[in-house]
Amino acid sequence: MKYKLTFFALFIVNLLFSQDTIKVMQYNLLYYGKQTDFCTTTNNNVDKKNGYLKTIIQHIKPDIFSVNELDGDSEYPIIDDASYLLDNALNVDGVSYYRKADFPKVYLANTIFYNSNKLRLKESIPKQFTYGGVDKIFNVYKLYYNAEDLAMTEDTAFIYCLVAHLKAGSYPENQTQRDYETNYIMDYFESIGEAGNFLILGDFNVYSPTESAFQNLINPDNSLYTFYDPADQIGEWSRNYDYRYYHTQSTHESGECYSGGGMDDRFDFILASNYVMSGIDHFEYITDSYKTIGQDGSNYNGSLNTSTNTSVPTNVAQALYNMSDHLPVYLELKVDQNRGEPLGFFDNIKEAVDVIYNNPASENLNVVIKGTTLEELDVEIISITGVTKFKEKISVNIQQEMNIPVSKFSNGMYLLNIYNNQGVVHSSKFVIKK
Repeated sequence: MKYKLTFFALFIVNLLFSQDTIKVMQYNLLYYGKQTDFCTTTNNNVDKKNGYLKTIIQHIKPDIFSVNELDGDSEYPIIDDASYLLDNALNVDGVSYYRKADFPKVYLANTIFYNSNKLRLKESIPKQFTYGGVDKIFNVYKLYYNAEDLAMTEDTAFIYCLVAHLKAGSYPENQTQRDYETNYIMDYFESIGEAGNFLILGDFNVYSPTESAFQNLINPDNSLYTFYDPADQIGEWSRNYDYRYYHTQSTHESGECYSGGGMDDRFDFILASNYVMSGIDHFEYITDSYKTIGQDGSNYNGSLNTSTNTSVPTNVAQALYNMSDHLPVYLELKVDQNRGEPLGFFDNIKEAVDVIYNNPASENLNVVIKGTTLEELDVEIISITGVTKFKEKISVNIQQEMNIPVSKFSNGMYLLNIYNNQGVVHSSKFVIKK
């Protein structure tokens, strides 16, 4: 038994020390490449923006970089704005690993760029709808981790990034449209048919967490698809000094292209599903990693502090001020490089018993063990961090049922292991989700 326990302990340790970090940044680029009456080639020059963005990117080095307000019309002054940004702000100064994702032609695009050394794009899923006679597109990108042993294991976990820009404005009709838009988002996630690693990234334009558009995300009718604020800063953030470290707009008190009013609104978010928050399926939010880049809380209701900013270097603060009237938001994810045991791992275990159990479990793990002869078995539950949460010896003759209370266990992934005096007769994973 000592040998068997040591083997599983090493297995768990291998999981713990085979990890990588994925940096995620969401940014409203303020009419990147778009020519309008108020944002022109003079006050919002795309080449100058590339310089500012390069400074920001080289400081943060995001692996997933989601954006709003990228020109998606293929019009003057740049035909392919995504490629222009990629070639002039991301893949520069010796960097060549960033890739862009596709999106349908649209007035202002929501899209992502990603580090191809760490991530691969499985699928682009444009979600197009019409509201008030106007076509609009949110974009979903299904990514997976590009581990060194991927070709050998053929085993990976996916993460979905939905990039959205909700309707701006504080009027009731604007709130009504935002309500429609987030209901549309939640309908999409429910259409997938199961919970998973989901992120919603974008400029939400919400003034209060009580707004129905935001409630649709954090308190949905189907709680399986609940989204969480990783910053854990849900409150009346608009024009509230207590939330000054999380305000994302405006970097300017006034301006031609830039919105004015100073730093007093929290419009920009990255929200995460329970799977991501709890680390259920190989991607896990790293506690306290959520931040508003450049926001040091020193200039509430004023312009971004560019001279004595304590959160970023001076050149980065100045680039943030010049780049957009929004600040980017950021978080980090821990990803297991092995993403579980190699294919065939459990094939080497002689399944001397049949085991049926509910997965996921919430209050109880109901286990039915079917054997062919009378024998004693050890049943144990181990957390993904290697802690034994339950262990009991039972006797099985034909069939044995167990109801193991798990309501006090934390949400997440666990191992169900069953031994006899010859070795392991069953081992599998299950999820506790309450």
